[in-house]
This record gives sequence, structure tokens and C-alpha cells, in this order.
Amino acid sequence: MMRPALLRLVAPALLLAGCQTTSDPAEGGFFDGVSGIASGSYDARIDTAEADVAGAQARNEALAAQIRGSESELAQLKLQILQQRNTLGTPDAATASRIDRVLNDTPGGATPDARLAALQRSISEARALSADLARLSG
Repeated sequence: MMRPALLRLVAPALLLAGCQTTSDPAEGGFFDGVSGIASGSYDARIDTAEADVAGAQARNEALAAQIRGSESELAQLKLQILQQRNTLGTPDAATASRIDRVLNDTPGGATPDARLAALQRSISEARALSADLARLSG
């Protein structure tokens, strides 16, 4: 007699657990939770979230490497401009002002993307100035 009574209690719970309405643990109730655990949908959500985090970390590391490379390139260009200025002697006022502006530029940015964009603009300006100084001296 005990078995049928137990079966009458367990069977409805099992049937309801099979009727999952959402895989979001924040929205589901007890039976959705049981179903989510049993079906593996919770584990799948966790795996997806972990993959998203790993992807974001990889993008951040790549961006940080680009920023470091750009900072190094800008520093080398500034050194080259200093050497060109010393070789050139006393430039005209407009060129001297441009040299000072490029050498004193400190690119910033509120976000890493903005910082990289600012660095790339500074590098472009420094390359153009270096090319102009090379024409003037040569």
C-alpha cells in the first residue's frame, strides 16, 4: 500500500517538472528549477556566460597590447622628431609651434578604445611632422 501512495505524490511532481516554461533561473519557480537542472539548460547558460567573459577578456588583452604598441611607436616618433629638430636648427615659428604641440601631446581617453584612437591620431600627426622635417632638412 505504501508504494501507490508514494507514486501518487511523486508522479505529479515529475510531470510538472517536465513542463519547463523558462530556462532563466531568475524567472522560474521550483519546478522550472528542477527541470532546468535536470535538462542541463542551467549548465548551458553558465557555459555561455563563461565563454562570453573569456571572449571579453581576450578582446581587452588584445586592446591593451595595441595601446602599448601605439605608445611605444609614438615615443619613438617623438624621439625622432627631437633629433630632426636638433639637426634642422631653428625652424620658423609655425614649424616650431607644430613641433612643440606634437612633442607635448599626451593622448588620453575615457575608455581603452578612445585612448587607442587618440594615440593613433597622435601617431599620424607625428609621422606627418617627421616627414615635413625630413623635407626641410634635406
